[in-house]
Amino acid sequence: MAQELRSQILEILFGLQGYSLKGLELIGKNIYLDVENNGDHRCSVCNKTLNDSKYDSHIRVIYIGVVNKKAVFVRFKQYRLLCPDCGVKVELQTISEGKSRYSKSVGSLVIHYTQYTSCSEASHLLGIPERTVREIDKNELQKHEENHIRNVLEVQQIGIDEIAHKKGHNYGTVVINHLTSKVIWMSKDRTSESLKEIYNKFGLSFESLKVASMDFWKPYFKATQETFPEVLIVYDLFHLARILNRYIEEERRLYQKSLSDEERKYIKKHTRWILLRRRKNFKDYHENRLQELKEKNERLYEMYLLKEDFLSIFDRNNDRKSAEEMILEWIENTKKTTFEALKKFARSIIARLQTILNWFDCPVSNGKSEGINNVIKTLLRRGYGYKDFEYFRLKVLQKCGYLMVNLNE
Repeated sequence: MAQELRSQILEILFGLQGYSLKGLELIGKNIYLDVENNGDHRCSVCNKTLNDSKYDSHIRVIYIGVVNKKAVFVRFKQYRLLCPDCGVKVELQTISEGKSRYSKSVGSLVIHYTQYTSCSEASHLLGIPERTVREIDKNELQKHEENHIRNVLEVQQIGIDEIAHKKGHNYGTVVINHLTSKVIWMSKDRTSESLKEIYNKFGLSFESLKVASMDFWKPYFKATQETFPEVLIVYDLFHLARILNRYIEEERRLYQKSLSDEERKYIKKHTRWILLRRRKNFKDYHENRLQELKEKNERLYEMYLLKEDFLSIFDRNNDRKSAEEMILEWIENTKKTTFEALKKFARSIIARLQTILNWFDCPVSNGKSEGINNVIKTLLRRGYGYKDFEYFRLKVLQKCGYLMVNLNE
């Protein structure tokens, strides 16, 4: 085989330049290619040519890819050279970075595979152990972390949400860019300090920040208000409805305790989900159930109407002032009832009323944050959990962030 063709095989198939193929061997399920450096022998420190200053040598084995489900390794003799300026140094080689046991092109290949598959699946495709895939994956993602940070440019609207990253109520904080639907950063905790660290890390990118949507978690509100006093904080409507439903459930349970076993079973079976469902999402049989509830249990029916009256305020095209009047009227009507749980909800609304009304100035929801959270949960399941949070964050930035932007082109 001609020398030029041997070099082209290595360059085209495996991205190796400056080496030629001298032989190959199949050992088990692995292919070993014996290669030789076509160029000069250079000092790895000063890059000086030292062809006549060979000190000693050893055989290096480096993983370079996969062919027909077989892992491919290169074997070559790497010399130590006696450099007059640097002393005895290992010669420069361009297959891998330093002492790394995989080639430079393999790093790009691995993170491309793991962007779409688990490390376990990638190990089968690449013909190397899963532990090795994880090691390469983490090393390469760390190298490209700066690429993610550089690509987070001007951010005008953000969504802030929590994510459970480990069993035992271990929650982190995820900040996303609403306009690009990508994760800006993820921290290990959900405290004010952890969110402030994210704000400080991307300070220049947040200079144009106008809107921040979030749930009712006080540390998020505090950190955002203190860091960006002029930013409009919008509470997510979905979380508001979910909190109201919790109070509805609390009221239903309290009421059920006063009923007989038969009545309690009937309410739990026939009316529980009707109480939680929005009327705009009703089908015909839901309307029948609601009519049945009206006839058999006027108290629960009244509670349902109160819930719908409150949430319907956010369905209309109300301005801030008219919405405030309607909410205050709803609170006054609720105070006149005997629903103690709903009265607690009304008091909590009063305490946050002005922030809740921001919805009518900028109706931004945390829907995109919730969607990204579902992707993150899929990553957790696909990786069977992550003990290393830093690696988990890199996987999130790889899948949902800017880390792979421009790298896949």
